[in-house]
Amino acid sequence: MAKIAFIGQPNVGKTTLFNSLTGMRQKVGNWTGVTVEKVEGHYSFNNKEYSLVDLPGIYSLMSNSIDQKIARDFIIENKDAIFVNIIDTPNLNRNLYLTLQLIELGVVPIVCLNLIDEAEKYGITIDDKKLSNKLGGAPVIRTSGRLSIGHNDLKQEVANYKPQKPIVIEYSEILENAVLEVCALLDKHNIPELSQYPKRWVSLSILEGDAEIISKLNASFIQEFEQIKNKVEFEIKHDVESYVTEQRYSKCDEILSDVYQDSEVHDDIDVILVHPIYGLVIFAAVMYLLYTFVFTINDITAEWAGTIIEFVSAWISSITPAAYQGIVVDGVVGGVGAVLEFFPLVFIMIFSLATLENTGYLSRVAALLHNIMSKFGLSGKSFIPLVTGFGCTIPAVVGTRYISGYKERLTTLLVSPFVPCSARFVIIAFLAAAFFPANQAIFSLFILAVSFIVLIFSSWLLSKYVIKGESEDFVFELPPYRIPDWKNVISSTWSKSKGFLKKAGTLIAAGSVLFYALTTYPNPDASYAYMIGNMLSPLTSLMGLDGTAGISLIFGIIAKELVVSTLEILYTQGIENALTPLTGLVLTLVSVLYIPCFATIATIYLETRSVKWTAFSVFYNLGIASLVGIIVYQVGKLMGF
Repeated sequence: MAKIAFIGQPNVGKTTLFNSLTGMRQKVGNWTGVTVEKVEGHYSFNNKEYSLVDLPGIYSLMSNSIDQKIARDFIIENKDAIFVNIIDTPNLNRNLYLTLQLIELGVVPIVCLNLIDEAEKYGITIDDKKLSNKLGGAPVIRTSGRLSIGHNDLKQEVANYKPQKPIVIEYSEILENAVLEVCALLDKHNIPELSQYPKRWVSLSILEGDAEIISKLNASFIQEFEQIKNKVEFEIKHDVESYVTEQRYSKCDEILSDVYQDSEVHDDIDVILVHPIYGLVIFAAVMYLLYTFVFTINDITAEWAGTIIEFVSAWISSITPAAYQGIVVDGVVGGVGAVLEFFPLVFIMIFSLATLENTGYLSRVAALLHNIMSKFGLSGKSFIPLVTGFGCTIPAVVGTRYISGYKERLTTLLVSPFVPCSARFVIIAFLAAAFFPANQAIFSLFILAVSFIVLIFSSWLLSKYVIKGESEDFVFELPPYRIPDWKNVISSTWSKSKGFLKKAGTLIAAGSVLFYALTTYPNPDASYAYMIGNMLSPLTSLMGLDGTAGISLIFGIIAKELVVSTLEILYTQGIENALTPLTGLVLTLVSVLYIPCFATIATIYLETRSVKWTAFSVFYNLGIASLVGIIVYQVGKLMGF
C-alpha cells in the first residue's frame, strides 16, 4: 500500500482536507514515545489503496519542538513515502518557507495550494507552471478541503507521482561560502550519526543552530565551526541563525516575484482588534456576550434535560427491586443525572469557542494579549492552549508542546489547570443557579476573573523564581478571517464534548456508587464519609465550609463533575439551605482552583516526564485554592456577608 504524508503549517486546512479524503476510514493514536496525537487513514483510487498520515502542523523542520522533530524523523525514516505539502494559498510566502526546507532535506513534495477559494475571493492569482519550474518540477495542484475542490486532481497526482532529484536552493554568496566551509568540515570529521541526512541540509541546520544536529558534533568540530560562524557574523553584523531565516524568506520573495499577484486588500479591522485599549474592550464584550448566550440557552436546555432525567429516574425506580433502590436510584441515577443535566452547557460552551476559533478571532486575541502575558512569564502562544482548557484541561496541557521555548512551555503547562474546564463549569453553573439565579453570567465572569488573576500571578511567580531559562521571542500568525466551517465546528465540538458523556457513564457512575456506599455504611448517621469530613473540618472551617463540602472536593479529584453529584446526594435539604451565598462563592472558587482530576495529573506527568513537576503542580494548586478560600471567606465575613 502506497504511503502518503500530509505536511504543512498550522491553520492551512490540512486536517479538513485529510478528513475529506479519508472520511471515517481513519484511526487516532500517539506517535511512539510521546503523547502527540497521530492520525492515520486510507482511501481508494483507481482500485488501489493508499495509506495517509496527517503529520503535526509545523512552521519549520528544526528540532526545537516535539511536533517538528516528529515530522522530521518521519521524513528521514520514510524515504519512500509521497509527501503532500499543504499550503495556505492566501499566505503563500510564509508557507513556502517549509517547502524550501523539505527540498533541502531531499524531498520533492506535491505542492497543494489549499484554500484556493479564499485566494480567489481576495483577488490573488498564481502561475502554477512557473511555481512548479522554480521548485525544480514539483507538482502543483489547487484544492479546497471544505468545498471539496481538487480532490480527484490530488489523488491523480499522487497516483502519477515519480520520485525526482531535488534542486539546490541557492542563497547569498556569504551564506553559500559558509555552507561550503561547513560541508568541508563534515567531510573532515566524518560524523556517522549525520550520514543519513543530506550534507548541505546538515550544514544549513548547523548554521541556524539546530540543537539536535549540533548535539551530534564533537568538540573539535564545534571549535572549528565557531571560527566560520564568527567570520560570517562579522560580515552580516548580526547572528547567523537569523541570517539563515532571512535568506529563506528572501528566496521565497524571489520565487514568487513573477508567480504570485496579491490584491491590495487589507484587514483594517485588525487595527482595532489588536489595539491595546479598544482590543481589550472588545475582548471583554465578546466574553460577556458569550457567557450570556451560553447561560441563556442553558436555562432552556437544562430544563428539558432535567425533565428527561426525572422521567428516566422514575422509570428505573419502578423496575428496580426495593433492595437496590438506594444504590441504583439515589447513587448511580442521582449522581450521573445531576451531571448530565449540564451536558448542554458544556456542548454550547465548546461550540461557542470553536466558532470563535474558526473565524480567526482567537488568534487576534493571542496577539493582543502577548504584551501583557509576556510580562508574567507567558507568551501569546500560551493563549491557545489556555483557551483549549475551557473544554478540557488535558488537551490544554498537551497543547503546550506548540510553545517551543522551554520556560514559557513549562509555565503554561503548570498554570493551565487554573482555567475552568467544562467539568468545572458544571460546578459553577450548579452553584450559580443555587445562590445567584438572577446574576449567573456576572457570577461566572467573577469566578473566571479570579481564576485568571491567580493564573497570571502564578505565571509571574513561577517564571521569575521557580523555572529557570531564557524567554523566547514571539512569532505568531494571524490567519485570514473566515466564515466558520459549521461542519468542522460541530465535529470539533462533538469530539471534545463526548468525553464528558463517557465520563458520566464510567468514572462518574463508579464514583457515585462508591460515594453512596461511603455515605450509607456502616450507617447513614455515622458513615465513613462523615468520618472523612470530620478529618477535613479543621481546614474547611477556615473557609466557612463544613466537612460535607470537603468530602465533595475529595471526590472531585476523581472527576470534577462528582463535586455536583456529591453535593446533590449529601445536602438532602438543598444546598441553598445548607450554605450561605458567601460560602457558596468560596466553595465555587476552591472547586475551580484546587487539585486537577487524576487524568490531568497523569497527563502533566506524561508531558513533563517529571515526578517533581507533577507533585509541584498538585501541591501548588491545593495551596493556592486553600489560601484563596480562606482569604475570601474571612474578608467576606469582616464585610458582614
